[in-house]
Amino acid sequence: MQLLVYTPQVTPRIKYIFNFIFREVLRCDFELTSVSNQFITYNGPKFSYAEKPLNTELFFKANGLLLKNNIAEQDLAITDFGNERVPFAVANSALPFDIFAASFYFLSRYEEYLPYTPDEHLRFPAEKSLQYELGLLKTPAIDHWAVILKNLLLNKLGKIHFGSRKFEFIPTIDIDRAYNFKSSGIVKNTARFIRAIAKGDTERLSNMLTTGLGKKKDPFDTYQFLHQIHEKYGLTPVFFFLLSHKGDRNHDINIHPNDELLQQLIKNTQKVAKIGIHPSYASNSNVLKLKEEKALLDALLEKNIDLSRQHYLKLHLPKTYLQLIKAGINHDYTMGYASQVGFRAGTCTPFFWYDLQLEKQSHLKVHPFAVMDATLIRYLKLSPAQASMIVNELVESVKMVDGTFYSLWHNESLSETGHWKGWKEVYEKMMALSVVG
Repeated sequence: MQLLVYTPQVTPRIKYIFNFIFREVLRCDFELTSVSNQFITYNGPKFSYAEKPLNTELFFKANGLLLKNNIAEQDLAITDFGNERVPFAVANSALPFDIFAASFYFLSRYEEYLPYTPDEHLRFPAEKSLQYELGLLKTPAIDHWAVILKNLLLNKLGKIHFGSRKFEFIPTIDIDRAYNFKSSGIVKNTARFIRAIAKGDTERLSNMLTTGLGKKKDPFDTYQFLHQIHEKYGLTPVFFFLLSHKGDRNHDINIHPNDELLQQLIKNTQKVAKIGIHPSYASNSNVLKLKEEKALLDALLEKNIDLSRQHYLKLHLPKTYLQLIKAGINHDYTMGYASQVGFRAGTCTPFFWYDLQLEKQSHLKVHPFAVMDATLIRYLKLSPAQASMIVNELVESVKMVDGTFYSLWHNESLSETGHWKGWKEVYEKMMALSVVG
């Protein structure tokens, strides 16, 4: 029989988080009601979510967050739950914390609407997040809690149908610089050559000369390797291309979008992968530039591209998502941190963005990633061996809840040059983790 949930008021926030937990994560059909008599007389599996129970039913106490329609600092009462520290503690409830309020707080990125001190790129710092503070960032907490909720309901209410889902691995690749030396032009490469001589960088000099003479592939031309390893494990990757013309000169340094080599690369990649736009650093504050960059990719591939990931992960809520929607983007892959690995929104399950200012679910689907190559080497300063261990832990945490694991890599980090020596093996080991069993 269908699960019935009583709550005194069926708010947009309650609809949103209950739909996500039960339909998206647990694959369980349910109905919400605010009619107490309908709930009391119902003979099937049921529970209430309110300030106090109606009778002797299974009861989950609500802390009040989901009944509100404003954005304000919250009383984040912390309690212990197993070996975890969790927010929104409550008493006299089936669980010691409000699982639905806590999940909504994480998933909506509620804290990112509150005042905070941004990092150098004006991003919300991972270290300021509640998950980081509680030690929950490396766990898809919402998915984990949902499984606990499922087992509790089965134990207390008997037969409820829960569907199943399968672990999925989706590698994503950001192309900030398609090539290191090819298509860079004489002026730029001459300047690089002079700098390499001044620094005594013999490896860089050798790469420039051998690439220029056609004796060796450009170091950043790792596309054949990527296509082969993705095919080996039966994976469907997503490539995001930066197509910035006159962008931020310190951050948007890709080849000119009209370059024939770059355009051919994008067309060839489309044959073996999904393609998305990598909105430039400069476009984050200029929606017209965002639309221009997307239009270039649309025209090149003769189709509407509706996937994106922000360059430098420049995500400012709600502004960035509103701009993406205006530009015709339906799927975004920016949800993750630069300085820490883990699950920024508390989940490894794709979800529709909830606009806290309008108090409604949008049609923009968010695909959260768990790990980025630059995070491992630049921020956490890990060796390739240490990085592989962290990646393995993250993948296993997603496999435990049959979720979706998204990785974020760059073509250049597979070049086996400079500080990226040894990191190709990290990627190979990570791809092998896509195999279940």
